[in-house]
Amino acid sequence: MEQKDAIKKLATQARDNGALIVSEIGSQTVWLHDGGDHASHLYLSGPMGMAPSVALGVALSKPKTPVLALCGDGAFAMNLTALVTIAHQAPPNLTLAVMNNGIYDFTGAVPSPSTAINWQHIITGLPNFEHFAEFDANTTVQFAADKGLGFIECMVRPATEKAKPFPFTAPEIYARFLKYVQAE
Repeated sequence: MEQKDAIKKLATQARDNGALIVSEIGSQTVWLHDGGDHASHLYLSGPMGMAPSVALGVALSKPKTPVLALCGDGAFAMNLTALVTIAHQAPPNLTLAVMNNGIYDFTGAVPSPSTAINWQHIITGLPNFEHFAEFDANTTVQFAADKGLGFIECMVRPATEKAKPFPFTAPEIYARFLKYVQAE
């Protein structure tokens, strides 16, 4: 399965369960948007690796709403320390999903040092993660505010096509997302 397909499937399941979605800068953002834009999507721009930290903040501020963070393996490797804080805070409404393809897909398939990471080993070594799942075309995920802290690893192939250009600026994304969460 390609990253775009995994993201579309996860996002559909998340939205069907009323989840908010935070997407990492780059390919996770463009594929999330390409698979179906929604005001419940917080598309990140700026430094790589911030999706887990931002999703933690969203989860803590909206404890009755499921939150999904869509992360790239290379970007997540840049902020592994976020896992310690997330494990300590342990919001039961947060699920982290890593798109594992071993490359920085958005920048032309540059190899990522994340190939050395065993995500399941790391997650099982941290406290308070209640769920680890490997995601494929047959996986169904139920998102809930009280399901427990979760982690999903999506083994994906590098992209075979480019997504359409991303149409929003950071201020537009922020204003739209803020309006959406305040209306909930």
